[in-house]
Amino acid sequence: MDLYQLRYFLEVARELNFTRAAQNLHISPPAVSRSVALLERSLGKKLFARTKRRVELTADGEYLKLGVEKIYDDIERIKLGLKTEADAPPAMLRIGSREMITNYLLPGPVLAMRRKYPQTRFGLYELDARAMAEALKKDQLDFGFHYLDPQDPLLEARHLGGLKSHVYASRKLFAKGRLPKTFKELAASPFIAPRIFQGDPALPSVDGFPDHRHPRSVVVEGEFLETHRRFVLDGITAGVLPDLVIKDEFNARKVVRFDGPPIAREIYFLKRRSRALPKLADELCAAVRREIKSAQG
Repeated sequence: MDLYQLRYFLEVARELNFTRAAQNLHISPPAVSRSVALLERSLGKKLFARTKRRVELTADGEYLKLGVEKIYDDIERIKLGLKTEADAPPAMLRIGSREMITNYLLPGPVLAMRRKYPQTRFGLYELDARAMAEALKKDQLDFGFHYLDPQDPLLEARHLGGLKSHVYASRKLFAKGRLPKTFKELAASPFIAPRIFQGDPALPSVDGFPDHRHPRSVVVEGEFLETHRRFVLDGITAGVLPDLVIKDEFNARKVVRFDGPPIAREIYFLKRRSRALPKLADELCAAVRREIKSAQG
């Protein structure tokens, strides 16, 4: 048993697919299969239950997967511990995000980190909650930012704060420009609401609207915040928007802001639990927290 065999095993255990594991490792599927077979022979244990259609971990395979992840986490922690301030920062940080976070919260922090660590490249990948959680658990991402705490025991979630939001609409949306007089009347207006393709409808809306108390009339569902912003500005629907993304149009009186129950879009920092991250990751996280706090002021 050696580290190469354990690395190949771990990739198959995460993907539950020999071909995808081989693609991730940049080697041939037969090489992965041979390595796993040698590992099973050396341990005297069957690690995978294979059929023509699927691959599953056995109980021994599950136990080994947890152990191997700890081994690689310890190796990474040792490498980081041996580094000094003079050592080079990571060549690449792979960050999961959402469109609004990428466009409104990350530019300043990324620019500051680029100036401090010019050798590091930043990969920003916009994923829904389910895809981001899976990518984090497979170490395909270093960390991520999202609106939801996935409540996954394998992931660590840090709450960074909430972005104050309101319902906004153009006067063009309402007949003769007559605005709703109550929040109940407002909720009956045509709304755009955030929905992820094949997302769980039981989850609370990421825009923070209290649908459980004031069900709104959703006529359009859209994933990206810019879609919501555009539909609000064009008078197609009302929508919940973080104040920072619409402040210029509000100050120019292009839209109306409605008061009501407090609404906020929460922001979380996510990583695989026990995974060691470089100092740069903590610095970036702290900078995003400051951006959120600044937006509230």
